[in-house]
Amino acid sequence: MAEEVGNVYAAEPSASGAAFVAPLGTTLPTDVDTPLGGAFVPLGYVGEDGITETSERTTDEKKDMGGRVVKVLQTEYNHSFTFVLLESLNADVLKTIYGADNVTVTPANSVHGTQVKVRKTSKKLPHASWVFDTIDSELGAKYRNVVGDGQVISVGDIVMASSDTIEYEVELKVFETASGEYVTTYTDDGRKDAS
Repeated sequence: MAEEVGNVYAAEPSASGAAFVAPLGTTLPTDVDTPLGGAFVPLGYVGEDGITETSERTTDEKKDMGGRVVKVLQTEYNHSFTFVLLESLNADVLKTIYGADNVTVTPANSVHGTQVKVRKTSKKLPHASWVFDTIDSELGAKYRNVVGDGQVISVGDIVMASSDTIEYEVELKVFETASGEYVTTYTDDGRKDAS
């Protein structure tokens, strides 16, 4: 197959956002186009470095008595995503970072705006379902990653300074689902058949 510039994808957030979360067990999309159900909550702006997907395989090489490798055993597999959430005043972001049970929202009224109380505890964060949606507006292409079971396992240092925004660097650990996958990726190259 010849080289094709139309296959080179540059990820931008979709019109509705790039990162979405829903309770574990939510019905997942099975293609790149299906709108997400109401259980999926958008997490607002994602930082300029985008979303990094990492898969790691740990292996052990077995050698014969002559020193030749005769078998490579896979001893471990890990899958994760890292990204930065920029909307530090967004209650849904705070629920994702600290756990929904630790976040209380008081609606705006004539005296004050929407207020959020966050209890920062050591309680483990829940497993959830995730979708990462991006587009390439030049190509009209789409790229969707669906995570059936993911858990926020770390959040980077939170810096409060006038020279920067308050943001949350998230590491999402991905777990294997009952059907055997960690992530399902759906793409559409945007090139429609005219016939």
